[in-house]
Amino acid sequence: MRTILRSILGICCLSALSVAGQAQSVTVGTSYSETATYSANGQTAGPFPWSDLGITASATIAPGMLNVSTGGSTTYKLDTTVGSGESFVPGSTVLNLGYTPNFTGSFSTPVAATGNLSSNFVYNIGPFSGSDPLISVGLATGGENKSLSSALDSGIGAVGASQNVSGPGIAAGVGVQAQACFIVCATVASASLSFNVGSQIQQNVVATPIVTYGDLVWESKTQTYSPTDSFTFVPGAAGNVANTFIAPPASLGLTSGETFYYNFLPVIEVNMPVVNTAEVNVPASITASYDIFGAGGSQNFPLGNLYSLGAAGAFDFDPTFNAGSFYSVPLEYQAAHCVAIACFGATYTTPSGGGGPTVDTPGGGVPGDSGPCGPVIVDCNLNVSTTPEPPGGYGNMNMGPLFPGGSGPVCGPAGTAFAGECVNMVNQTPDIPTPEPGSAALLSLGLLGLGYLTLRKTGA
Repeated sequence: MRTILRSILGICCLSALSVAGQAQSVTVGTSYSETATYSANGQTAGPFPWSDLGITASATIAPGMLNVSTGGSTTYKLDTTVGSGESFVPGSTVLNLGYTPNFTGSFSTPVAATGNLSSNFVYNIGPFSGSDPLISVGLATGGENKSLSSALDSGIGAVGASQNVSGPGIAAGVGVQAQACFIVCATVASASLSFNVGSQIQQNVVATPIVTYGDLVWESKTQTYSPTDSFTFVPGAAGNVANTFIAPPASLGLTSGETFYYNFLPVIEVNMPVVNTAEVNVPASITASYDIFGAGGSQNFPLGNLYSLGAAGAFDFDPTFNAGSFYSVPLEYQAAHCVAIACFGATYTTPSGGGGPTVDTPGGGVPGDSGPCGPVIVDCNLNVSTTPEPPGGYGNMNMGPLFPGGSGPVCGPAGTAFAGECVNMVNQTPDIPTPEPGSAALLSLGLLGLGYLTLRKTGA
């Protein structure tokens, strides 16, 4: 967790209250902003369904930019009445500090997640190879804007937003024929693919805030805050922080009759992991059939993701907000002592005739807010490394080559009708037309009603 320092000032010194009064309220400002930018991920996969005949996909994905901000404030008020001459008993006396949260906050994507996707039909049969482009398109999500106020006020919960934008696609039927020629040419092998290939980009953002409302407690000889003081953090629950009085440490060096101060500073701690995930998908359905040297078959791959490529980046939005003033209760210390007939323990008593709790803004200052950005909590910027997600989709299965022979001659095996016949010509029918330029246009969420751009050709 990284930290930021900033002073939240603006609460003036207040005089001591009446003999049996309650201290005034203290406001803790909760303004903070952080912007994250993310690196891109890229990969090529395929061909599928076979390593020598099928469809390839190549993609890049970048989660864009994400802004997370909080605002508003939380009001604290000492609800326990402290009277004149009141004894504080260590482990027993409790001062209740009530709080009322009023957070504002949101996350948004000023720069959308973007991706580029291209897909080709390819074959690589012995010494023959070819490639036809299917799709080449840029993709983008629209803007996100999600409120965090309710989850921050309640102190716990997950806030998520998801976008799924479909892009253009293509439907086609393609066949290849491998021929052996001597005096005449004869088709010794053939295969056909019928497919519907699309494009899609998806983004998911999830923020999970855990907010702790509490105060920082210490005892001192003067109404000041010093980093050398001994502090205890007391968390609150259900709108109240219960501060149980503890005896001052011996290191304070108190002597009988000396006045010291029981102090507590309102504090808010935010722990909010934020995860931004972006993914490019190639939804597709494929039907394949083949006859290779007299052996035939077919396969069907229903609609699903032929290929998917994702990138995810996470950071912690973890500021701590401190009030600019703290509560301070004066107490008179009397050391333990014995008289002729009895011994008495140490006592801690509010002054008679006045001296109730005060709200103090000491000249020495109090700790500033903390977070990852430096002395001022405004527009923090983070470069977040993305973690490539393992490629998904059924196209990542390796079905091996359809045609035997690898990169060498492709010949009919012994025992078949085409034993010894070797492929010396490959024809593709029909040729796949080059995608229209419009299919490369950048998409946005605002383009409602965008359907698939369909080019349909039937196989020979």
